[in-house]
Amino acid sequence: MSDELGLSEAIRALVERLRAFYGPSIRFPSDVGDPFRVLIRAILSQNTSYKNELRAFRTLDERIGISPEALARASAEAIAEAIRVAGQHKQRSERIREVAGLVLERFKGDLRPLISSRPIEEAREELMALPGVGRKTADIVLLFSARRPVFPVDRHIMRIFSRLGFLGLRPGYETIRAAVEEALGDDPEALLFAHLALIRLGREVCRAKRPSCSSCPLSDLCKFAQAFT
Repeated sequence: MSDELGLSEAIRALVERLRAFYGPSIRFPSDVGDPFRVLIRAILSQNTSYKNELRAFRTLDERIGISPEALARASAEAIAEAIRVAGQHKQRSERIREVAGLVLERFKGDLRPLISSRPIEEAREELMALPGVGRKTADIVLLFSARRPVFPVDRHIMRIFSRLGFLGLRPGYETIRAAVEEALGDDPEALLFAHLALIRLGREVCRAKRPSCSSCPLSDLCKFAQAFT
């Protein structure tokens, strides 16, 4: 497909396929106004399931509260106990507590000026200077909380693009991010839809094990599906 249409056209066509497949069932998250909360949830999502990430986030919010002030005051032990279900709770608790303190110190507890007003690359670098914050986490905060035109790439999206073959075998984070941003331009709503829809496709259809190629809306475009089904 990408050879016939060109890479950007192929990616736009892929997104339109997903719109037709999922339609209005893709719901944009509403609790993203506070970028610090989005940041903490993204840290909790690393190397764990969506279910455990959500349980850990809710328990942390109920027991301690998710604000820089509350988490900086809390003990590492209390944070660890609250987020135990997400795994690696001792390491994560130290990281979360340190992040909270640095957000207070560097940004006076408010990340909104950073992510909304500064150039994207500068804001990304500032976020990535925080412990435990990599490219995906920084881009999630920029897209979800400030609607900056960036495309976070998670393991599901990486697997899908690897199987599609548009960008070669096992394309990396920056390759996928740059290609999708080039294709969808400065439209954060399109980028957010593509991010959410591809993650859902990866969880439900294009699974790591036993992918359901027969029910995939992209199967006729996908080198993996064509080779193995």
